[in-house]
Amino acid sequence: MEIGAFYLPVIGNIEEIEKGMAGKRTDLYQQMLKELTEQAQYMDAHGYYGMGTTEHHFHIEGEEVSTNPVLLDLYIGMQTKNLKVGQLGNVLPAHNPVRLAEDIAMVDQMTGGRAFAGFARGYQPRWVATLGQQIDGMAKEPEIGAQAYDNLKRELYEDHFEIIMKAWGKDTFSHKSKFWEIPPANTYWATHDVTRKYGQGVDGKGYLTEIGIVPPTYNKRMPDLFQPFSVSERSIVWAQQNKVTPITIITDVPTAQEHIRAAQKAAADSGTAYRMGMTREIVVADTDEEARAIASRAGAYVWCNFFQPFGFNAAITRKGEDPFAIKNDFETIEERGLVICGSPDTVKRKLEKLFKDLPCDYFWLFTYNGLIPQNKMMRHFELLTEKVLPHFTDKIR
Repeated sequence: MEIGAFYLPVIGNIEEIEKGMAGKRTDLYQQMLKELTEQAQYMDAHGYYGMGTTEHHFHIEGEEVSTNPVLLDLYIGMQTKNLKVGQLGNVLPAHNPVRLAEDIAMVDQMTGGRAFAGFARGYQPRWVATLGQQIDGMAKEPEIGAQAYDNLKRELYEDHFEIIMKAWGKDTFSHKSKFWEIPPANTYWATHDVTRKYGQGVDGKGYLTEIGIVPPTYNKRMPDLFQPFSVSERSIVWAQQNKVTPITIITDVPTAQEHIRAAQKAAADSGTAYRMGMTREIVVADTDEEARAIASRAGAYVWCNFFQPFGFNAAITRKGEDPFAIKNDFETIEERGLVICGSPDTVKRKLEKLFKDLPCDYFWLFTYNGLIPQNKMMRHFELLTEKVLPHFTDKIR
């Protein structure tokens, strides 16, 4: 099992956030970069798989400042040697897929093949609608309705994913769909004779037939691919069929087990290798009491204030429950297993049960830097690395 850290880069602690406009403060952003660097370098030295961040824009509140995860990947990659860097994930409907394929390929080259890629559909209209508004319908959810809007995002997601796979998998490619024509029809290329000699992708009359991104990924490799956070069977099946590792956040064991069985069947039916990822927030301290005190002021603050209004409590519901009706507090997300906190022995026992019920190939530590003081965070990593994770994987050293 590989162990990675999934970050929501937080600027400042609760007190700083509640002063207002934390996302606009240079001192807090610089502090965040310093904290992330120290944590990444520790993971780099101890065998962790990788570090990934979300993509979100305009978070002036400071709770999730990962405006450009690819650029942040490069920053972390330049300060580490072995740790993989990637996105969990880029919101494909709001991206130009060719540009995104180029950007990730550049990071992969600059880090010597350490980039991975994660893709999501997006859920925050403040930025998805703003940045994606040039695509008809992306800024019109109230007009077209929630289901039509979700269908549009899914169409864009799958179309953009196909374009990226072509860009990484072929020297040159073409693509025609509802949203894209690559290259555009009847595009004349004035230096067609040069391209015909030293490249490819033009016809005998000088018109483009294909394009290719440069540079390719490192040694033309296909990066590890992830899909966070898979909460429906349909999404998990699609991921398996397309050689993407789904990352589940579902805490209800019977539901998650159903998803695992569906993923295994999809992998078998499509002839792909079965892979499953999972994420939980883990907080380890020297005592149960200390860990719980830290955890109660960490991820729960973001989850209950910023995630729940978007329906994220669907991750912790049981069958038949309304995610907007269940109690929205730290005690609930802890009791239902989204947060696992305690001493090394307590966390080890909880993880033993979790991995017995829900085995996975990639386990991602849902990590909220900033909300946990840096000295407590580094102690958490030390205890996790030395006393907990070696019981479950031989990757951690």
